[in-house]
Amino acid sequence: MFITLRLMAFALLLVVTVLFASAFRPATLSAQNTNSSTTNKNQNQNDTKPATPPAAAKAPEQDFSKNTWELPDDADKTKNPVASSPESIVKGKELYLARDKGNCTFCHGEAGSGNEANLARLRRKPADLTNKERMTAMSDGELFWKVSKGITGIMPAGERRMSEEERWHVVNYIRTLAKDKQ
Repeated sequence: MFITLRLMAFALLLVVTVLFASAFRPATLSAQNTNSSTTNKNQNQNDTKPATPPAAAKAPEQDFSKNTWELPDDADKTKNPVASSPESIVKGKELYLARDKGNCTFCHGEAGSGNEANLARLRRKPADLTNKERMTAMSDGELFWKVSKGITGIMPAGERRMSEEERWHVVNYIRTLAKDKQ
């Protein structure tokens, strides 16, 4: 009789434990597990993140490849207040290379002709800053506005990470990248 009582108490304890444990299990997982006879061993039973929607349900990615500059009409008339000195060029290069400031090398590369390693990850080929013909056709003001405002979805706006003076230093540095075609 004593053994029967112990077995009944153990069975009752087991039932209470199972009920208690299942009360804390997310409903989506318990429904998922009752519909399948096997459990994915890599799935964390306590994971409550929603399932990823099927690819067809995802919103289509916006096409930024055709976006262009939105420069004011008088951008070319904006004068560079920072003299192009060796000190300014050094500061501009540091900002151009700095990941937390210009981060220009990600797209344009260290030399300004394009970062071949990242081209596949870009929405379109970046401007070649070494093209002397193209670069001399732009005023410092135009370059400043392009560095400052960027292009939505293509080039980040430098004004979010650099002061106005820092952006002018970058313009002075970019001017040194232009080379004659060989």
